[in-house]
Amino acid sequence: MKRRVPAVLAAVAAALVAAAAAFAATVVVAPGQLDGWAVNNDTCGAATTGAVDFVAGPATPPAGTGSVRFTVGANGDSYPTVRQSDYNGVRLASLTSFDYSTYVSHAGSGSQAPYIDLYVDNNGDGVRDDILTFEPVYQTSQGTVALNTWQHWDAENGLWWSDTLGGPPPLFTLSSYVASHPTATIINVGGGGVILGAGCGGTAWTNFVGNADKLTIGVNGSNTTYDFEPASATPPPTTGPPTGKDQCKNGGWKSFTNPSFKNQGQCVAFVNHHNGKGKDDDQGDDDHGHGHSGKEHGKKH
Repeated sequence: MKRRVPAVLAAVAAALVAAAAAFAATVVVAPGQLDGWAVNNDTCGAATTGAVDFVAGPATPPAGTGSVRFTVGANGDSYPTVRQSDYNGVRLASLTSFDYSTYVSHAGSGSQAPYIDLYVDNNGDGVRDDILTFEPVYQTSQGTVALNTWQHWDAENGLWWSDTLGGPPPLFTLSSYVASHPTATIINVGGGGVILGAGCGGTAWTNFVGNADKLTIGVNGSNTTYDFEPASATPPPTTGPPTGKDQCKNGGWKSFTNPSFKNQGQCVAFVNHHNGKGKDDDQGDDDHGHGHSGKEHGKKH
């Protein structure tokens, strides 16, 4: 026999579901509306032959109708990337979701796929101390990289490697890295601290072509999903207004279009005004500057 749920408990459950939905946002990223992303067609060696393009497809992407494509070209040390700057100063310990999807149409010679780099400051001095890399090729428990199909990868619970440790190997989880570096934070370098990219690994990446889409980053349970689209992408539906200050944080202010905001401070001030609280100290601008430039690491497999 089914048990009846008391009306009060049902209301509480409904409120919790609504609250969870309120802390999730999808941001369309396309030329002219990059929302904190920057294209950086870098190299780890000779002159780059790489390219970054926002394209339709391929096939049926996991979000919207398009994706971001990385082409490495003849120089496998080319390092085509897109970099997100809004997570500067976010602690690795506060990451609660981290996943994305890839599509590989030409894998080079090493079963490669677009990967994630995190630039990390371990001691709070504002200098990059490490680069953590999540590569699908090492996620054997999640499957093997396949051609001409979209594949989902769980980076939050997957295996990473460290530039300072000379990896790969060793491979480790983010939680184990945080255990030994509890104050580790993301730091911006060359346009951002969260990077989607390809190449930077010699001949294993020669002539690689692959795409990425639907990157989700969660900070303290608040998820932002980035949907990469070509320039003709339909703008996201009207969203808003925000009802709580936490919805404005970690780039959440960018998802609102009714009204829209120039920075986190405007979003927080709006919430405070409509909640009858007036202004407070939380309304500071959350825009982050770009980090210093420097030579990137290699991925020699």
